Amino acid sequence: MSMDPAIADEQITALLPGCQRGEMAAVEALYDLYADRLYRYMLARVGEPDVAADLTTELFVRVIKHVEGFRLNQRRPAASFSAWLYRIAANLAADHHRQQRHISEVSLSPDLPIASRDLSPQRLMEQREAMAGLANAMAELSEDQRLVILGKFGEELSNADVARWLGKTEGAVKSLQHRALQALGKLLGAEEQK
Repeated sequence: MSMDPAIADEQITALLPGCQRGEMAAVEALYDLYADRLYRYMLARVGEPDVAADLTTELFVRVIKHVEGFRLNQRRPAASFSAWLYRIAANLAADHHRQQRHISEVSLSPDLPIASRDLSPQRLMEQREAMAGLANAMAELSEDQRLVILGKFGEELSNADVARWLGKTEGAVKSLQHRALQALGKLLGAEEQK
């Protein structure tokens, strides 16, 4: 999974004014900070690499259009800005699902990440089906549960970091993680029984 370092408050307070003034260097630096993280979030939500890439691009188009009106929480700059970005991402993913009105299928594209290129075709197909099942199960979680799972396991953040990021207490994060893992276990268990 990801080994991206945590985004520091200082990075956001330094970049945001430039972004709001339309300075391309600041926008590019902001993109570099968030693009991979937001792409992984979109991929977890939609299950299709090409769609996730398109939605990530659309997200940054929206950010550029609306960043001028964003008001930063000075006590928690990185957390408040990240929450705003992930809210936009959640809305885009929800819009995509409303438009699709069907369960997304995982592409058989060779670009799809797999653990090993030495897998048999049957094992490769099993891995892709498991990824599709996980994407579908993640779509059933609440938005907060998805963000906690992605923060903890995708971004490898501590409970304290996830709590700051989402503006919640550590206890709330632990509770959300527990409920999310239980729900995923049930959903994935039901999927296996089909």
